[in-house]
Amino acid sequence: MPQKDLSLTDLPPGVAIAWGLDRPSTRGAKAELSPARIIEVAIRLADKEGLAAVSMARVAKDLGFTTMSLYRHLRSKEELLVLMVDAAFGDPDLAAPEVGDRAEPDWRTATRRWAKAIEQRYREHPWILDYPVTGPPASPNELLWLEQLLRALAPTTLTASEKLNSALMLANLVRSSTRMELDVADNDTPDAFEAYVGLLFQLLDPEQHREVLGLFSDPELAVMEDAGDELSFALERYLDGMEALMARRGSGADQPG
Repeated sequence: MPQKDLSLTDLPPGVAIAWGLDRPSTRGAKAELSPARIIEVAIRLADKEGLAAVSMARVAKDLGFTTMSLYRHLRSKEELLVLMVDAAFGDPDLAAPEVGDRAEPDWRTATRRWAKAIEQRYREHPWILDYPVTGPPASPNELLWLEQLLRALAPTTLTASEKLNSALMLANLVRSSTRMELDVADNDTPDAFEAYVGLLFQLLDPEQHREVLGLFSDPELAVMEDAGDELSFALERYLDGMEALMARRGSGADQPG
């Protein structure tokens, strides 16, 4: 694919700074301030109060400086948010094989490790889930995460297009599953679940909602046992699907066109 030469103006806000390609003018800037310091305080604020609490004025207040002081280091809140997200993701730093074990993990183990690692980043900084995804990854750490996932899929027989689609699908799976778990976590207790089931049996018609009531009547239902671990179930089904695709490819039943 031919590559187009890009100028700094072609890059999304904050991305050029993240890559060290551009710096706003620091003429008159306070020596005690730096983009790294601003980002650190902004992340601490988002961790405590959520992304909605982050503004240039609020971050400046927490730093003990004027809002204008921040604009001498970062051009906009949008730049700040891009840099915050990239810093919060950080280096993937996936667990290395045991000492003396030179064997690389199989693709399924490596993919599972990636999913669990990025889920942990979301749990450490849940506000990342409130930052909208508006395009492909472009900042340094985000691309390192993509690199690690593609390395996990490298040993497979998937085509380049299938690897990219699989990576996007898995990233969306982890993001949406973690968000759902965090959204319901505060109310997800045995008492709340029992109250919910009791309400269902009061409201629902046994004929019209036969399967719903049958499901929640089943004594073997392990909803509460698996609470907070929905990702593990979804992840294994994702991996099963990839394995089935590769098996069909190997048998010649599903050759790429």
